[in-house]
Amino acid sequence: MMAVSPSPEVTPALVRRGELQATGLVTDGLAGSLTASLRPVFGWRLTRPDEADPAAAQQTGYEIAVEDAAGAEVWFSGPVPSARQSGIPYGGPELAEDADYSWRVRVSDAGGRHGAWSEPEPFSTGLSDTGWGADWIHRAPGGRAPLDILDGALRVAGSPFLPVPCPVLRHFTLEARLRPVMGRAGVLLRSTGAGTGLLLELDTAGHVVLRRAPEWEIPAPAMPETDVLASARLERNAVAGQERLPGNDLASGAWQDLAVSDDGTTITVTLDGVELLRVNDPLPAGFEGHLALHQGPRSQAEYASLRITGRARTAAAGGTIRRGAAPEDAVLLEHRFDESPEEARAFLGHWAGTTSHRQPDEWTLFRSTVRLTGTVARARLFVAASHHAQVALNGTACLSTTSFGYPGEGYYDAADVTGLLAAHSPSQPAGPGRRGKSALLDEPVQVPLTALLHWYGPGQGRAASVPGLLVRLSVDYTDGRRETLGSGPDWTAAEAPYRQAGYRNDEGDPVEHLDGQAAAALHASQDMPPALSYGPHPVAEFPALHPRRTALSETFAAPESFLAAADGTLVADFGKVVPARPEVDFRTGVAGRTLAIRAGYTLDADGRVDRGKTASQNTDMSFPYTQADGPQQFRATVHLAFRYLEIPGVEATDLSRVGAVVVHGRHPAEGSFSSSDPTLDAVFGLLRDSALYGIQEQFVDTPTREKGQFLADAVNISYATMALFGEHAYTAQALREFGWSAGRYWTTGEDRGRYNAVYPNGDGKRDIPDFSLMMPEWVQEYHLRTGDLALVTELLPHLRDTADYALRYLATDGPTAGLVTGLGGGSGPYLHGIVDWPAPGRFGYDMECAAKTTVNAQAYSALLSTATLSSLAGQEDAAVRYAAQARALAETIRTRLRVDGVMVDGLHADGTPSTHASQHATSFPLSLGITDPAHVAADAQRIADQGMRQGPMTVHRLVRALLSQGLADAALDLLTNKDQPGWARLLDRGATFTWEAWELVAGTDYSQSHAWSASVLKEILEFLLGVRTVVPGGSELLIEPPVCRLEHASGRVPLPNGPAAVSWQRTSQGMWLECTVPAGVTATVRLPAGAYGVEGPTAAGPAVERSRQDTAAQRDGGGTGVAGAKAVRDFRIHPGSWTFTPAN
Repeated sequence: MMAVSPSPEVTPALVRRGELQATGLVTDGLAGSLTASLRPVFGWRLTRPDEADPAAAQQTGYEIAVEDAAGAEVWFSGPVPSARQSGIPYGGPELAEDADYSWRVRVSDAGGRHGAWSEPEPFSTGLSDTGWGADWIHRAPGGRAPLDILDGALRVAGSPFLPVPCPVLRHFTLEARLRPVMGRAGVLLRSTGAGTGLLLELDTAGHVVLRRAPEWEIPAPAMPETDVLASARLERNAVAGQERLPGNDLASGAWQDLAVSDDGTTITVTLDGVELLRVNDPLPAGFEGHLALHQGPRSQAEYASLRITGRARTAAAGGTIRRGAAPEDAVLLEHRFDESPEEARAFLGHWAGTTSHRQPDEWTLFRSTVRLTGTVARARLFVAASHHAQVALNGTACLSTTSFGYPGEGYYDAADVTGLLAAHSPSQPAGPGRRGKSALLDEPVQVPLTALLHWYGPGQGRAASVPGLLVRLSVDYTDGRRETLGSGPDWTAAEAPYRQAGYRNDEGDPVEHLDGQAAAALHASQDMPPALSYGPHPVAEFPALHPRRTALSETFAAPESFLAAADGTLVADFGKVVPARPEVDFRTGVAGRTLAIRAGYTLDADGRVDRGKTASQNTDMSFPYTQADGPQQFRATVHLAFRYLEIPGVEATDLSRVGAVVVHGRHPAEGSFSSSDPTLDAVFGLLRDSALYGIQEQFVDTPTREKGQFLADAVNISYATMALFGEHAYTAQALREFGWSAGRYWTTGEDRGRYNAVYPNGDGKRDIPDFSLMMPEWVQEYHLRTGDLALVTELLPHLRDTADYALRYLATDGPTAGLVTGLGGGSGPYLHGIVDWPAPGRFGYDMECAAKTTVNAQAYSALLSTATLSSLAGQEDAAVRYAAQARALAETIRTRLRVDGVMVDGLHADGTPSTHASQHATSFPLSLGITDPAHVAADAQRIADQGMRQGPMTVHRLVRALLSQGLADAALDLLTNKDQPGWARLLDRGATFTWEAWELVAGTDYSQSHAWSASVLKEILEFLLGVRTVVPGGSELLIEPPVCRLEHASGRVPLPNGPAAVSWQRTSQGMWLECTVPAGVTATVRLPAGAYGVEGPTAAGPAVERSRQDTAAQRDGGGTGVAGAKAVRDFRIHPGSWTFTPAN
């Protein structure tokens, strides 16, 4: 028999009620969730009245009641003795889909007395994969050809076949002035269509290859290999290729003059006047073929001019077709795209404006109609998309959703559109003869629904999926009826008004080119063809969906100032780098005029946005916009990170509004930090902004390029956001997704235990070995912050595989016995381990070592964290085994990798130690508690004396090593000294977002919006403010101000139960400290030994006082160090506000 929750009246009057209450209720981690699972989990924070006894503010039990929309009880937990406040599973019958519920909770305090019931928390359930009742829809591939005139050139982007507008040919000469921009430029010869004939390719280094044409279609991540007929390279100093993606060109090449002649027997290729190829390949008698441009996936080229002469039955001169036999060597085509924009557009008019092949990115407009047949009481909209969709009802935007995942790993979102639809339905009928509730309408109200779908194509952070849209709208009427509208073939679909303007970079990010003229011409009454359907969800292309548990913040920001470049171009300055979508309102426009609105990080000497390779991260940061007549608005749909936005070709008086919508992850709280050091405070602000802006739909490498979720970047940013913003949802999402990567790609043999380096990803399977080793430690940090054992249990099989992966490469004999040697995985510069990135951040690390010290230290971390998590999950045998193996590895690291008292970079394959002793080799073991106690003090001082000798990717290891050993002043030097690499130097150079590297090396594409060094926010809050979580879930804290040169510091640290606030000041009498501990949390305040006056929320004072010798090992909760031992005094305190004043 189900228990029934007691009403407030049931509580006997003589029973004293507890004063501890639950607040901040969340369902599946969200307040007001619209997509709760059918078996949700619940969570809450604790609160108490100011006058309540703080000593009793500890939860000892709870009761939960769940009710449906009619108020009927669905489940009552009964009294449950537990201190848990999160991840509480619903225990009743499975809830209905797309239905409304509410729940409430009351908690028992330390005395066992239950408090008042919380306010009800409403939530709505989402949809199962069988509950959508809607089809995945799309349109036929093709549309506007990926050809555009930009910057005085014909830009050609990924397509297997773009026919040149001239007749079929047997004999011809082609002359082109061109440059590969990304990848290789390609021309198809002797072709009858895509995948036929010969493909001639040219890269930036002057390397020419003639091969059989490959057959492929977007979304293929790469072209298949085909037989090579010939290849050659023009001797020049240019070099193609880059470390980040080996084989891809790093930057746009110089303009090159290419000539190709084909007499039907021999093909001759000349580059810059030098003959490189002469290939004998006779054509069959009577054969004539097409010339076509060809660009592989994620590749792009530009043509300044193109001239074709030859013999054909049909000739073209200057783009004009004429009938009749052509004379020998007639000019069949001569297009100069570097002439005026008008002439270039005229030449482009002769090219085929459409293609049947899928475009590099695909824009689709869908339409349907919502028929309202009564008074709307409730309406819910559910949408999933590949990749991004914006849905509007009657022209009002109501839901945006993005999903870049692989099949079965996509997300859906929901919106409450009751208000929008109720405004279009009649209110309750009134007047003579009318009843009080809605009846069926004589004529249904028609409400237009539109959806703009943008499919980006595969790339960094985007799987090689296909375009698709899934929509379900449910409408409940006041008379009890429900009607649903689902996407399907009765919807219409057409290409949206966006031109194909190529790629921003070789990561596959497309340029967004809004065509205002096409948008103005796209009337609501215009007929569109029916949408195509993959079938009802679930389908093979999209077999499963997951409700999103993260949310975006989107806020409009106006420029801080407007500047004028030397040529008069208007430039908006937003004051700092922000991830944002530009918006520009024009008072009037010129139909057909294309404006190259451009974002950027810095300005050049003339005051224009700097388009240089290093300044732009080798990314085209333009937003081309083709105007219509009259007043109009430009709204970008894709964000980039930028500070400046220039709008050339218009006067300031032509504009009525300029701004940007800043986009970042929404978090539940925000901590703070301030101190006596203004440089430290400025660095903290830089780190804060960087961590905040380093998340959009997922953790990102950078919001401008490589928007993919790289594992190391995600780990580092997550450490920062969990510490400062109380963020858990993005971390849980990322951990689960990297777990999915293990299940998708790394399941057998030597692969087991590895993870994708970036996931999801258009490149598919790709790892970096030491990134994989980061996973267990990251999961342990997440559990410490949240107490979420369910996700730990879900991920634990992968984590154990990772521990076993490290052990597989533990040499059992030979010169490197006992050490992880030649860790499998990676390629190119990532083979066997990346150590640090970019390469200058290694500061000379000996990459030839087979047994790297950094890799072995991370393997130890993976083993120890896996042991800890296994124990938490009740898998004690595994915990004991991994812990023993971790201890054995640590001992080998101590004995084999220390030479003449110094940790070296590792051992070479023959067992000889490296002659290089990097800072990494010392900081990694020291930060992880591996270092022998006898060497801790010397090692800590050694890395302190070295200053900054690690890159932004691993700098948290260095800072943590110093702080864990009590060398806070050395850590402060790293943070605040502008005369060495680090954050203070970044600020001195004008940075408003942390960089990928400490220095922007000329000629590189190092990012100026890279959040991974924001990881040290965790160390600042834990050691310089002095607040550390010591029990999973944040129910116990250690508050310990540092011994350092700072005179004072104050701040707040978000916890699951609310913020902990701390302020401390170093006075002539000693350390003064004030702190506030939230309900449900206890803390140990650790101060230098001495006498203190203590004021707290109760007269009883601290629960426990004790004095003792503190070591670095004790301060860090582990490790082996003894550096900086000092006498301390501990005070055990309960919730409330406390002040500790040194006694005279």
